[in-house]
Amino acid sequence: MNAMKNKLKSQKGETLVELLAAILISALSVALLMSGVAASIQMIRKSDETDDRFYQALSAAENRETPVAEGVESDAQVKVTEGSGEVPLPVQVYGTEELYSYGLKATGP
Repeated sequence: MNAMKNKLKSQKGETLVELLAAILISALSVALLMSGVAASIQMIRKSDETDDRFYQALSAAENRETPVAEGVESDAQVKVTEGSGEVPLPVQVYGTEELYSYGLKATGP
């Protein structure tokens, strides 16, 4: 019982102000951590949406499911260098304004 009385009368320990300061610092730290986590989750969602759009556009362009891109000449050519000369190859352009793909045009019957 005497030990309890001595402890209660003792002036050693933390003051209320110190305790409140520690709680405030802890709360601010947790708030900053949570805002960082929320921001990173939002960036991950945006990145996933962008990746999905890219791969859909890429698949559509490579499978030639998209029409000829607007603003691209219908008689587009790719020039291939062979030795000292260039050989123009007619190509068909597929894709959207974000992503293009091309394939050789069918020539002949």
